[in-house]
Amino acid sequence: MKILKNLNILYVEDEDNIIDKYAYFLEELCRKVYIARDGEEAFRIFEENNIHLVILDLLIPKLNGISLAKKIRQMDDNVSLIALTAHSDREILLDIVDLNFSSYLIKPVGRSDLMNALLKVSKKVDKGRNIPLPCDCSWDNKSKTLFCKDKTITLTKRESKLFELLVDKAGAPCSDDEIFFHVWGDEFNKVITNSSIRTLVKNLRKKIPYNLIKNQYGVGYKINF
Repeated sequence: MKILKNLNILYVEDEDNIIDKYAYFLEELCRKVYIARDGEEAFRIFEENNIHLVILDLLIPKLNGISLAKKIRQMDDNVSLIALTAHSDREILLDIVDLNFSSYLIKPVGRSDLMNALLKVSKKVDKGRNIPLPCDCSWDNKSKTLFCKDKTITLTKRESKLFELLVDKAGAPCSDDEIFFHVWGDEFNKVITNSSIRTLVKNLRKKIPYNLIKNQYGVGYKINF
């Protein structure tokens, strides 16, 4: 159950009585729940936030569930999708398989069935690209994107390389030599000094919670997992 707390969920449903039935249930289980009542609103939310799982009714206004899923897949091949449908005809099932949905559930959906689907997806996410970090941050290991409080943090190329190294070290300190090699390894013609690292870390800290990166004196920098 604990790993569910790492999930940001986009829940797409146009019927208020069903939203009322499941929104509180999802909010109690997961990190954050975004609610959309049509496909166009759902896609805007998906573009602007760090979503790990989309639960969507296939019969929604403006942009139906299958069309929404296709647009999402154009942006992200790995995000988990759970379909809610009142029908299980062959054409729908073929679309669900083709779009690599994690699960599909026939409405009305029991809470135990939804819970089982969530647990299945959460294990996949936990082993996948998204890495939870301290200070309400996370690192998307595929896109090399940092999120703090669900907002994207814009990093320079070198800042991104440094942060990737710190995440890969999983709490072990990174020496100056490791940072030189990982961040400036393709720039051998440049003169890099220790002050270059200090400046890089200083600028990075301005964009993130200050305590996210620790300096272990005489050893190196680390993320305090």
